[in-house]
Amino acid sequence: MRSRVLCWRWRRGPLRRRSDVVEAWTVLVVGLVLLLGVPAAGAAAGLAVHARAEETARTATATRHRVTATLTADAPSPVPAVGTVPLYDVPARWTTPDGTERSGHARVAAGSRRGEHAAVWLDRRGRVAGAPPDAEDVALRTASAALAAGSATALVALLARHAVGHVLDRRRLAAWEREWRRTGPKWSGWTA
Repeated sequence: MRSRVLCWRWRRGPLRRRSDVVEAWTVLVVGLVLLLGVPAAGAAAGLAVHARAEETARTATATRHRVTATLTADAPSPVPAVGTVPLYDVPARWTTPDGTERSGHARVAAGSRRGEHAAVWLDRRGRVAGAPPDAEDVALRTASAALAAGSATALVALLARHAVGHVLDRRRLAAWEREWRRTGPKWSGWTA
């Protein structure tokens, strides 16, 4: 009995309307999109972003090199209430691999003191650059892209289902109103 109630839109009968069939197909398609399309979209986006992120990480690793800088000023003191230690750009001095003395800013934790050492990443031209992405950065980008693509696919499918349901409900109510205008006066004896 329960399966008959769940699948009534698929059975033939005098009470089944065209809108019921459209709604049944819409629910089936949206269910398949949620079951198969969401994971497929997430996997496709994840794979594409993963390949691109790995290539970016390889390029950055090949074009950047790390040097040790000596801080020439103190970093601001940490704020105890924050919970995490903030990073600050502090003046520093370092020697490039070709032996040139350079100065600039090194990103260090709050509370770092003058004379301490910090790592600085330089690009091919010797300018300060960010650290190259590591495996954790690549994994985070991949997971974010997969989650975003899967969520977007699910959202589009659910919004399409909602829109189709809204249109079908409006058509059903309009048909009901037409039928009631035709049959209502016969039942009530009232005419407009």
